[in-house]
Amino acid sequence: MEDISLIHKRIEAIRRTAKDYTEYLEELPIYIPDDGIIAGPRRFYKDNQMSIWKKFDEGKIFLGFDNYHFPINTSFLNIGYRGIVNKASRQDIKYTEEQIEFLKAIKQVYEAAIRFIEKHAIEAESKLGIELENVDRLRKIADNCRILCEGAPKTFLQAVQLFWFTWRLRSPFTSSIGRLDQYLYPFYRRDIDAGVLTEKEVVDILCQLWEAFNDAGTGDTLKNLMLGGVNKKGEDATNELSYLMLKTSIIVKKAEPHLNVRIHSNTKDSFVDKVIELQQLGQGQPTIYNDDNLIPELVKHGIPLESARNYSNDGCTELVIDGESGIFFYQMEAVKSLELTMFNGEENSSIPNKVTMKKWSNEMPENEVRTGLKLGYKSGDVSMMNSFDEVYSAFMKQYLYQTDVKLQTICNDIVKFKEKIVCSPFLSGAFPLCLEKAVDPLRGGFNIECFQLLSGSLTTVADGLAAIKKVVFEDNYCTMDELVKALKNNFENNEILRQRLINAPKFGNDDDFVDFIAADIAKKFCEYVVDYKTPNGKVIWPGLYNIDFNTFAKITGATPDGRKLGDPIAEHYSPTPGKAKNGPTAVINSAAKAPLYMGFASSPLHLTLSRNIIPTDKSGNEILKNLLLAALKLGIVVLNTAIYDAEILKRAKLNPEQYGDIIVRVWGFNARFVDLTEDLQDHIIARIIEE
Repeated sequence: MEDISLIHKRIEAIRRTAKDYTEYLEELPIYIPDDGIIAGPRRFYKDNQMSIWKKFDEGKIFLGFDNYHFPINTSFLNIGYRGIVNKASRQDIKYTEEQIEFLKAIKQVYEAAIRFIEKHAIEAESKLGIELENVDRLRKIADNCRILCEGAPKTFLQAVQLFWFTWRLRSPFTSSIGRLDQYLYPFYRRDIDAGVLTEKEVVDILCQLWEAFNDAGTGDTLKNLMLGGVNKKGEDATNELSYLMLKTSIIVKKAEPHLNVRIHSNTKDSFVDKVIELQQLGQGQPTIYNDDNLIPELVKHGIPLESARNYSNDGCTELVIDGESGIFFYQMEAVKSLELTMFNGEENSSIPNKVTMKKWSNEMPENEVRTGLKLGYKSGDVSMMNSFDEVYSAFMKQYLYQTDVKLQTICNDIVKFKEKIVCSPFLSGAFPLCLEKAVDPLRGGFNIECFQLLSGSLTTVADGLAAIKKVVFEDNYCTMDELVKALKNNFENNEILRQRLINAPKFGNDDDFVDFIAADIAKKFCEYVVDYKTPNGKVIWPGLYNIDFNTFAKITGATPDGRKLGDPIAEHYSPTPGKAKNGPTAVINSAAKAPLYMGFASSPLHLTLSRNIIPTDKSGNEILKNLLLAALKLGIVVLNTAIYDAEILKRAKLNPEQYGDIIVRVWGFNARFVDLTEDLQDHIIARIIEE
């Protein structure tokens, strides 16, 4: 029997959420575009003239839990907001007080959402007698909004309009998108077959939607959209909209939305060619997902086959089950674990007491950063060790201890979230299971639970361990004690030793000496995570991925690969910036030696190529296509390819006002290069493969 006090606290939270969310919806600005036919707010979060934002920033308004990283269920396209209100209005004598309040909250916020759409209809109608040159456009906006107040969308344009309202009303910030080509395809097909829309008109609508996404902000915005892949029957789901959305991104040439593509053995060659055409822009879009490797691994670990076939990605590159799961992800610092190994459970004393930085954008405030690892665990005094195997064993002991600490945190949260968290009623209302069972997503409204533990930069760890193996134990150039002292002093007066460490084998050059170390660490980490016992018996998803590689670099002292305090570390399962010297094929071969499919939460390889080796012609297209198909065949599960001219990026650093249109891949998102902090700019330039 659940503690009655917890139930009462959740009921109070549900009531408050309904009240606050309704207030939030009532204060949102009405927006009728000066051009185009998609109404609804663009970027409104920082409109400080609205009292609602002040309350939100001060924590005085509670909209319910929603981390915005997973796609919302799209049942609203089938039944409309009115249908959700009707389903939430039903009564059942078996309902508990919490279930009754839960449904009342959904009904209340969706009625407020309908009123919000109606305000747009009224506003458009009020302009009809004033803006005579815009009568047809304004009438179309008003009529579409009126229809959406009454029921489900009937046309492609109405479906796009309702999607935009839903995406904007969900969050004062932003959120992930999901498989938009699948959501909108039935409306597209119906209108095309009826002759009420042409392909050109569809592209125009999509271009307006893409521009709206960009107006709503760029950068780490979570606006990830997935195209292609298979359907729930395992058949190719790529459709005409999949092509048209790629075409739209080629036309718009902006950072948003962040496109992703699922490819499998039956993907049509023409679709791959369209993907390559977008990649040739050099912006790092789209990111490629390998259905043939990812779906079987999801199924192996308990995800029903139909659900596994419907995976998408969150606000970065982590997998989610579209419309069936939320996502909670945690990060484990691998390179920092190596540092703790070298100092027997303690940090390198050369690290400053206080480290502050901007996370990715120059517009962000400086925040203090610190490790999330637990200090003090004694994995052994490496200065006294006489073999590489001893050092490697000490690292795995420290690393898996830290992994264990994170896994226990996840298990504690699984229990805490079910007991105490109340989800957003707007989010909940879009999930059919929530309405059917009258339960919060975290208490049965999601079909699938998705807790993930992610650990990237294993490749930098492998570089360090390989350097120890080569320089200390094979070349006998120094002792472990001498190496530890050099690390403690950030290699001051030890440049010769540092250069020997730098010249040891590095991941990304198809060198088994280091690649197999990285692969072994990856395998052991993934096995440890999936074998961990959780309170509900569900598997925690492992991933070889980290969004905070730049942050972790700033709080990690000198490491055995020759890097100094604050120098870059690798992102995800990619080479450490500047260390891949043998071309892109060697990078792919290095990554493919690891069982990347085991890191099924997300294990991306970033392949950052110089424009010097990828010309903007048919030969460049062939190079890209061959690299892509070879990577998928070798088992790369998530691949991001970007193409930059290093000299242009260097000039953009010096003259940002002249290069505002350069878009680059950061970690799970794209952004304008000139908006990035200098250290991230340098990181991106350093990871370019020149030959």
